[in-house]
Amino acid sequence: MTTLKNIAVAVASIVIFSNITNAQAVKANYSVNYEEPMAVKYIGGDGDYLTFEVSVKPSVSGNAVFQIEDRNEGELYATKLAPNFKVKTIKIEKRKDQVLDFKLVVGRATYTKSFSVNANKVETTTVSESDNTIL
Repeated sequence: MTTLKNIAVAVASIVIFSNITNAQAVKANYSVNYEEPMAVKYIGGDGDYLTFEVSVKPSVSGNAVFQIEDRNEGELYATKLAPNFKVKTIKIEKRKDQVLDFKLVVGRATYTKSFSVNANKVETTTVSESDNTIL
């Protein structure tokens, strides 16, 4: 009977040890699908104007504020978003060395898309984009 107990204890020890070893070898997989609630796309130039397409997720439309600021000129546009806001095309007058900030404020979170505009006399306009999210 004691040999049977010894065998049972040995088998239980092996099973417990192998479970502990396997548990330590498993790596955690953290995958989060996060998508910004605002998308701003530069469409192109239209004479003396820059054209942008702004879309906001419907889940944040009713309680958010949308702003457009020019770093040299100040605030160009601000509005509280209506619940049915989806996609809007916006034209902004083109200026030399312009930096535009599109901001979406939802509660205490601020989502920003910035575009810098470099228009030279050859009529070539370069627009570059950058993201900044403050939570």
